[in-house]
Amino acid sequence: MTGCASRADKDSAGRTTAAESSKPADGGTSGGDADQKFGSLDSPCGKGTAKVAAAEAGGSPDTLRIGIANDRNSTFRPGLNSFFWDSANAFVKWCNDQGGVAGVPLEAVDVDGKVLEVEAAVAKSCSETFALVGGGWTQDNLAFSGKDGADFHKCKLIAFAGFAVSSDFAEANGQVQPVPNTAHEKPDGWLLELAKLYPEGAKHLAVMYGTLPAIEMVADQVVGVAEATKKFGKVTKISYDALTPDFNLMATQVKDQKAGLVYYAGEEKNFAKFVQALDAADVDAVVFADANQYDAQVLEGIGATDRDVLVRIASHPYEEADEFPATQKLVDVMKQYNPEGRVTSLTAQSFSAMLLFAQSAKQCAEDSGEITRECVLAEGRKVTSWDGGGLHAEANPGENKPPTCSMFVGIKNGKWVRKFPELDSDADDGDGFSCTGELQTLSGDFGEGKVDPSRDDTVG
Repeated sequence: MTGCASRADKDSAGRTTAAESSKPADGGTSGGDADQKFGSLDSPCGKGTAKVAAAEAGGSPDTLRIGIANDRNSTFRPGLNSFFWDSANAFVKWCNDQGGVAGVPLEAVDVDGKVLEVEAAVAKSCSETFALVGGGWTQDNLAFSGKDGADFHKCKLIAFAGFAVSSDFAEANGQVQPVPNTAHEKPDGWLLELAKLYPEGAKHLAVMYGTLPAIEMVADQVVGVAEATKKFGKVTKISYDALTPDFNLMATQVKDQKAGLVYYAGEEKNFAKFVQALDAADVDAVVFADANQYDAQVLEGIGATDRDVLVRIASHPYEEADEFPATQKLVDVMKQYNPEGRVTSLTAQSFSAMLLFAQSAKQCAEDSGEITRECVLAEGRKVTSWDGGGLHAEANPGENKPPTCSMFVGIKNGKWVRKFPELDSDADDGDGFSCTGELQTLSGDFGEGKVDPSRDDTVG
């Protein structure tokens, strides 16, 4: 089963009816109704009599224990990736209200990597969880320590990741991503559209990145795709200290370079401070970034600005939830089950990962009555068209292919607004995304996935 994104139906007056179309048949919002929907998906949760394979259950074959990778208790970056933990807790409660997965209740296990303690988080995952689901570590390359009991491959873990950062993890076997982030294949459509929107700025693109290996790799990939499009006159990289950034220096460097477009790779709060520094230095440049910056923290940090600040996302913006049933459903589930939780663009990816995992586990339960890692991973790999029931642009988890469609949101009057494409315009593919361009295969050293040849699943 796969998802198929669609705009909400309209009533006779032209009003959207997304909230109604995402309710279960009895009009309620929870309580185990077998007909509950998540956008275009039938809910993967419900009653049953399945068991989890005892040797893989993390302590309880009567509970499906999922590890939620995050870095929220890092001493120098408190709250990092906390939205993964928030979304998982909401999803688990929503699913358990329906009976769990084939009758097996879910349990969220906090495997906080604290940025620098991923090895310990993997050790906990190995002993206490069935799978890693809906989360991610900033330094996920550290999941492969090579140590017994603390290595992703050695303890035969599986993952349905909310995101993958390093090529080590993004192209490893043993994992499936609902929105793949591969190291060597990247969509170019968003940069093609950016060059059209800002032809003067495209004469010089600067890529600003923090000095951590995973962040520098992102910068190199952006440079590679930008150069492949041949739409940018000059492309340069500017680095900053990721742990102790000097924002005034960063703004001065952009000004000295006379860059018209600036891509930023780094954290949300630092992104806001960078934009503030550009404003203070009166630097005339358009700033853009990727999905992790679509966050209330960025709005709060930037405040009022006349600058064009754009964020590329492949999910539907929450400001348009009434147009898209799956997005409305996510908003409703978070509001009901974890109203204090952070909701960001990556919340949609987290939910998508948990939906794909639950759907795969349910199929295994229906086939054999037992939920095993090998079966769940195999079911996930069968899915070659997936949009989380309409949460995001179509991707190909089974073959590890990222989506080619995306959109830009921008900031206006302290709020996120759609910047491009305009809904129902010629640039809109019919689901609110622009699908210009194709996947570019990048040349260069972007690393390789950690592949365990003893595992049966293939990668990409």
